[in-house]
Amino acid sequence: MGPDPDPAYQLSPSPPPGFPDYTGGMAVSDPPFTRRDYERLPEGFPAQLVHGALVKEPAPLPWHQVLVQRIQRELGRVLDPDLVLASPVDVVLDDRNVYQPDVVVLPRPVRPADRRVPLPVAVFEVLSPATAETDRGPKRAAYLAAGVREVWIVDPEAGVVERHTPGEARVSRAGERLASKAMPGLSLVPGELFAG
Repeated sequence: MGPDPDPAYQLSPSPPPGFPDYTGGMAVSDPPFTRRDYERLPEGFPAQLVHGALVKEPAPLPWHQVLVQRIQRELGRVLDPDLVLASPVDVVLDDRNVYQPDVVVLPRPVRPADRRVPLPVAVFEVLSPATAETDRGPKRAAYLAAGVREVWIVDPEAGVVERHTPGEARVSRAGERLASKAMPGLSLVPGELFAG
């Protein structure tokens, strides 16, 4: 599946207006930084490549990690667990964007010789105050432009789960079940996911 022709889903040659504050993250390099530069970093270096800038964000809060585990568990009920990986895992979109979504669903299992994962079928981003603006804005658009079929945004503060596909967005609250189009059998209910 190719990129959506909708301009809202196209990567811009420069960061969006106001993007240099990195919405809570910390820039650790001045753009431009490329995928090749990124690949020379030591394994496990805690940063992402976003519009040519190397960006480090604080470690997620414990509740964030609980939600990531719950999503993985739901995915494991309907998919081969080898297709589901949690961050940190690099998703290379282009030479200026290498993201680490919270959860990825792959089209095939990773092979021992793989240096990177194939383009995911779906990605899940659990929002936190430090990442919400970037995850919901430039990263969501970049995933869709690169050909990711579904981008799921999990917003614990608002109590909603969003499913984005090229040209469509669905939002679910409380007891509303939100089903995947790309992963048969998967559905999430915010009230169950966020139950504390």
